[in-house]
Amino acid sequence: MTENTQKHTDIQHTLDKERLIANYNAYPPKWVTPTIQLSVWRPEDREHLFRYMNMPEIHLFLCGPPFPYTLEDSDFWIATAFERTSKNGTPLDLCLRDMTKGGQLIGSIRVADESDENLDGDDVGYWLAPEYRGQGIMTKALKLMLQELAIKEFGKRKFNAHTFVDNWSSRRILEKVGFVHQPGRETSVVKNGQTIKMWVFRMYLREEDMATREVVEEAVPLSALLDKQQRK
Repeated sequence: MTENTQKHTDIQHTLDKERLIANYNAYPPKWVTPTIQLSVWRPEDREHLFRYMNMPEIHLFLCGPPFPYTLEDSDFWIATAFERTSKNGTPLDLCLRDMTKGGQLIGSIRVADESDENLDGDDVGYWLAPEYRGQGIMTKALKLMLQELAIKEFGKRKFNAHTFVDNWSSRRILEKVGFVHQPGRETSVVKNGQTIKMWVFRMYLREEDMATREVVEEAVPLSALLDKQQRK
């Protein structure tokens, strides 16, 4: 048994469905659109995560996930995301869900709660299912999550981000959120034995920036979806 396999096995033993469900019920969702939610992970996400992480068009622009991706990898990720919280216990990893499909996982976002003066770390990470791209969903979701968690709750003002060079869709998302490309600071990552260059981005919010920064409002959910959720 490899060290990575042993790690997955150890995590699986802690992947308690009841704890995941209790955590899901404890944190109210945030509505990105009238049909799309941001909320914490839940047990049934493992199959959808498995399916999406095996899509080449998603894996192509992610640094970390193994390929091919297994259900054990899904369990490991969800258990790790469950444990990844701020100092006051707030979840730092949220899922994007299509509530017209019963809350099916369609993407995820993670943020950091501490400021980093260096440009070598990532304070945001995200992916979105191909069929939901080009609709502004990720841009608003990332703005909302940064605003409500990192900026308001944690008081974070300095952010770093990276994306593969020539991943223009991800670059546009970061720039719409407020990140600024750092020319000449490109870095690299080794993936599948190949060295891939990465753009570096920075967002530094001064007090004057906070005074003029756009306030992102949650969407009003479709009444039918809200009524259905309240009946659960």
